[in-house]
Amino acid sequence: MSVARASAIMIGTLVASRVLGWLRLSVLGATFGGSPDLDAFIAAFKIPDAIFGLLVAGALASAFIPVFTGYLAREREDEAWHVASSVLNALLVLLVAFSAVMWLLAPIVVPTFVTRFSDPGQISLTVDLTRLMLLSPIFMGLSSLTTGILNSYRQFLSGATAPIVYNLVIILFTLFGSPFLGIHAAALGVVVGALVMWLVQLPELTFRRTRYSVSLDLAHPGVRDVLRLAGPRTLALGAVQIVFFVDTFLASGMSTGSLVALNYAFQLLMLPLGVFSIAISAAIFPTLSHFASLGQVNRMRDAVQQGIRWILFLTLPTAILMIVLRRPIVNLLFQYGNFGPAERELTQAAFLFYSLGLAGHALIQILARAYFAARDTTTPLALTLISIGLNVVLDVLLAEPLGINGLALANSVATLVEAALLLMLLATRARLRLVGLGVSSLKQVSASLLMGVAMFGFIRVTNLPFDLLVDPSKPVLFLQTLLAATVGGMVYLGAAYVLRIGELGEILAVVKTRLRPRPAAAAS
Repeated sequence: MSVARASAIMIGTLVASRVLGWLRLSVLGATFGGSPDLDAFIAAFKIPDAIFGLLVAGALASAFIPVFTGYLAREREDEAWHVASSVLNALLVLLVAFSAVMWLLAPIVVPTFVTRFSDPGQISLTVDLTRLMLLSPIFMGLSSLTTGILNSYRQFLSGATAPIVYNLVIILFTLFGSPFLGIHAAALGVVVGALVMWLVQLPELTFRRTRYSVSLDLAHPGVRDVLRLAGPRTLALGAVQIVFFVDTFLASGMSTGSLVALNYAFQLLMLPLGVFSIAISAAIFPTLSHFASLGQVNRMRDAVQQGIRWILFLTLPTAILMIVLRRPIVNLLFQYGNFGPAERELTQAAFLFYSLGLAGHALIQILARAYFAARDTTTPLALTLISIGLNVVLDVLLAEPLGINGLALANSVATLVEAALLLMLLATRARLRLVGLGVSSLKQVSASLLMGVAMFGFIRVTNLPFDLLVDPSKPVLFLQTLLAATVGGMVYLGAAYVLRIGELGEILAVVKTRLRPRPAAAAS
């Protein structure tokens, strides 16, 4: 499957997933508002999420897929499955062990390192929710490794569909379980959703003629490669969790609802990030690994540059749109039920500062995978540690004067610095055509700024009749936002055409190819 076609599949399913992700947050916010219960739920999610990120995300992204794909590229499928089975079994043992240890230590760890809640009841609730959700990393680990295997075979549909099911399960549990179980219904939804994420992928994995075995061959060269490559990335992701814990710790000591607003703003940033950059990066990663395993440096360079150009073409205008339309976006997406104006104002302010770093987050996704495909996880680790250190220092410096806005700004600055360092070091190693990338990026920035000016002007011109309404209805606000975004999008596309931005033609070509009817098979 081509990178473009794989990206189209990933983007399509991730759009649906992100829509449900927004709906999940909206349902939680409408049900619990900026309450101590929702603050406790968000804080409790940090430890299970850290276990998953530490043990699974690093091994999958930086180590397992390149090794597994390498065996497939050399037509050694049986050995590839032997490695996969050993990695899966070892991962399962580690996830169960870590979750069990944290279940025992939760009453100590949660109030000491995770939160600064002053209410003993809120601390106790956070501990209970943490213990319940510690089952989720086990199921998500199985799901993620299954996704990695399928992606290595260039099968993306069920893996991309799994998060849709995950979000849907949480929404259903919150809607129908919260009247009886309160916030515990949402936590139970996280666990069941993680289990279903894995189960929905099993049919496609079975179709691949699964060759799983109950083996734990840690001495196999392929397994040792996975462990060796996963080590630095695991340390990097462990360091990343430090930022999340620091942010949670600092925000939990601010006014009630601050932790909810900070989390909602960050999750809102993840909506476009997941649709564009993560989808393209995940789709291109097996291709990069394939080229790297065969020593095809030029083809790998071209794939990386295509990914960078596509990601910037999509994320730069998205960042401008988020900055200009942040107020109506937060209002439309989250201000329902118990999520009121106070929570809206906190969220939209933090969202502004997070939006400044969108391009950095997007670039890191593709740049880090270029290193991983070449089996270099040490360089991204070093740069991630620099970024983490900068982020934590800025957190401490900016938390007092700016509140949660300072935490969001610290994240954006550190992310942009990390992306710049990754690109600078990769340029020489991968022989990137920096002049071409620079010209393309300058055109994209210019078109995006024109888009922002157009949207801002449209809002200023059309705002008079809306000012007559003290609290405009959702349909009126949606209409204004949609019109402003449409005007901005048309200006961006027009500017891209005038400036001869090549990515516009490439994307249109992919769309035409996908929409063109396929010729009927010849009769036998």
